[in-house]
Amino acid sequence: MRFLEISDRGSFLFDRVLSKFIDLLVAVAFEKVGVLLNSPIVGDAGGMTYLLVADGLPGGRSLGKRLTGLLVLRKEDSPCRFFESTVRNLTIGAAFLFSLIPYAGPVLFIGIIGLEFLLMVGQRSARRLGDDLAQTRVVVKEERPPVAA
Repeated sequence: MRFLEISDRGSFLFDRVLSKFIDLLVAVAFEKVGVLLNSPIVGDAGGMTYLLVADGLPGGRSLGKRLTGLLVLRKEDSPCRFFESTVRNLTIGAAFLFSLIPYAGPVLFIGIIGLEFLLMVGQRSARRLGDDLAQTRVVVKEERPPVAA
C-alpha cells in the first residue's frame, strides 16, 4: 500500500479536524436517534461506541477519514484495529460523555478537544494524545493509481 507524502501541513491538519468533526456528527446522530426512540441511553451508547471503534472499521478508516482520504496506521504500518481505535479515541469519547453533562459539559468538551487540537498542531508529527497512547499515526491514503512515466 502506498501513501502520499504530506506536502501541505495546513491542509493535512484541516483534513484531520474535518474527519473528526464528521465522526462527531455521526455520534450526535446516534444520540438524536436515541432521543427519537425515547431511549436516550441507547443513543448515547451508540454514539460513544461509534467514536471509540470508528478508526478500527475496515481499512483503519472511520466515515470521516474515508471522506477526507485519511487512514490510521498502527506501529507496524498495518491498518488500525478496534483495540487501537478504542485506545486512541478514549480522550474523544471522554469529551463526548462530558458533553452530556448539563451546563459544565460543553465547557469540558471544548477543553478536551482544544487540548487535543493544540497537541496535534504543536507537534511536527501532527500526533494527538490518542495517537501517542495507541502508538498510531494518521496518513494520507493514495486514492489514485500511480501515473506511468
